[in-house]
Amino acid sequence: MNDNKDKPAEGEKDKPVIDRQTAEKEFDRYCEANDIDCDIAGMTEDERKDFEPLKKRFVKACMQGRVKVDGIDLKYTISKFTAAPFKGQEITIKRSGGQSFMGMDGFKDTQSVHKMNGFLSAMTGQEISFFAKIDGSDWMFFRDIATLFLVD
Repeated sequence: MNDNKDKPAEGEKDKPVIDRQTAEKEFDRYCEANDIDCDIAGMTEDERKDFEPLKKRFVKACMQGRVKVDGIDLKYTISKFTAAPFKGQEITIKRSGGQSFMGMDGFKDTQSVHKMNGFLSAMTGQEISFFAKIDGSDWMFFRDIATLFLVD
């Protein structure tokens, strides 16, 4: 038995919090709620190759208990790989809207990461600088969610 609730017992650290099937249903539910096309059968080979890693990252984070679908929004818990004070912080990712696209204004076309961070800032309410301070795996999750809204 594990008395320390912050640390998994030996052998428990890789155990999924949510099973894969449920995590995949959560992804589908999120896409459905946000009118995002997630029907792989209707995608071209290139679209499928671009889409599958987005879904895989979402499903993995969901299985780890770090992402929860909350209607049209997501609640994402920053991973252990990001340093304090952000590690473990829950961030709400709202559905993108005009403000998200406006968040990309003011950056040059060559500043694609800055543009993405502006988009993410509008979706989360976090400062743009927040995204420069989190671990790459966390940043890629946020990027993937934004990409779902950017791809038509």
